[in-house]
Amino acid sequence: MGRDTAQATAPGQRLGALIDDYSRRVYPAVLEQHPDASVSSPLGVWLLLAACASGASDDHRAALEDALGCAVDEATDLLHAFMASPPPALKAAIAVWVKAGYAGPELAQWVRGLPPAVESGSMPTQQEADAWADRHTLGLIKSFPMQLDESISLLLSSALATRVSWRIPFAVVAAADHLGDSSPWHDTVARLLWDSHPAHVAMIAQTRAAGLVAVHQAEAREDLTVISVSADPDIPRDRVLDAAHEVAACARSGREAPTRSLFDLPLGSGHSWLIDEREIRTRQPGERVEHVTGVSLPAWHIKASLALKASRLFGSAPALATMLELISDDGGTSDAVQAALASFTRYGFEAAAVTMFASAEAAVRVPDQRGTERTAILRFDHPYAALAIAGGPAPTGPTGRRTQSGSSFTGLPLFTAWVGAPEEVGQ
Repeated sequence: MGRDTAQATAPGQRLGALIDDYSRRVYPAVLEQHPDASVSSPLGVWLLLAACASGASDDHRAALEDALGCAVDEATDLLHAFMASPPPALKAAIAVWVKAGYAGPELAQWVRGLPPAVESGSMPTQQEADAWADRHTLGLIKSFPMQLDESISLLLSSALATRVSWRIPFAVVAAADHLGDSSPWHDTVARLLWDSHPAHVAMIAQTRAAGLVAVHQAEAREDLTVISVSADPDIPRDRVLDAAHEVAACARSGREAPTRSLFDLPLGSGHSWLIDEREIRTRQPGERVEHVTGVSLPAWHIKASLALKASRLFGSAPALATMLELISDDGGTSDAVQAALASFTRYGFEAAAVTMFASAEAAVRVPDQRGTERTAILRFDHPYAALAIAGGPAPTGPTGRRTQSGSSFTGLPLFTAWVGAPEEVGQ
């Protein structure tokens, strides 16, 4: 995983690349638990792995480095940088709680080495843990993702949340007018969301992971973008999610996204678009003009939980073993779970995730020439991927604009969703 390679990139770009890689590795395990719709935050898990790594012995250090994708020292530095200045649109918190009588010197040293923003204290009651989750997720997750009892000796948790509003709210259109013939969502919803000015945030892109895909990037006022990626329905879900990360990497680096010209594609219906052509007036003879004139997407709401011990891909095993060592309880038990939810609506986006590792005791010039114009309407009318990132969208072409971000973590993946079914559009 390049543990011995010195990294010269900025912390935001480096962390974004690491979360990209970690997300790609765990998506098969995520989707195995969520056969229909899914929402998760690989970032929320990675942060806890990084926190545990700083206290790991040699027995578990290498395994944690493999899970993190980098050396422990680098992961520790990135954790400190993230907690010192998380993306403006993201509320982020980490807490470590220790049961009375277990605060030995090694455990105390590990806690002191965590970022200053990490909360620490004695083991909370269930009511206190629920209140912590509620407080740090903007009220989106009301309950801690596990029931606490007297056996728990060490508890480490992260909470991530966002609530943003679109720069321009979506319009609403009749679903029957914008669902392709093969869409599985006919008779499911009556209305869809409609972006009638998507010139700089929508495209048909050529991706390595999923081939040709439709892409829409919904921009929030609060410096966050939700990337929606629709591929051929026969493409495996994890590869469509990978394609969303390809677009996120473009946003992070400022590179132009891999847009395909509409003139290179057949006219008519594709798996997620409809391309039309007509003769128009142009400035130069034979000039060719192209743009996406509209995008339809469903509103959606997804809530899910993850059992992080269910697959070695999550990397929780060496982290939990490290926590048991820190409390000197080799015979103890452990658990790791994440609860997450997200909603995409006409007016904005909100999402939250609480991740928990626990160790327990045993028990205008008028044109005058003729040219050709091609236009496309993108249709997100079958299950697709959505990825919320910090900062603005990826540039989509030579005239595409790049929104100035207020964060050094532009392009950092925050929340991931597989949109398996639409939700009726509210008023």
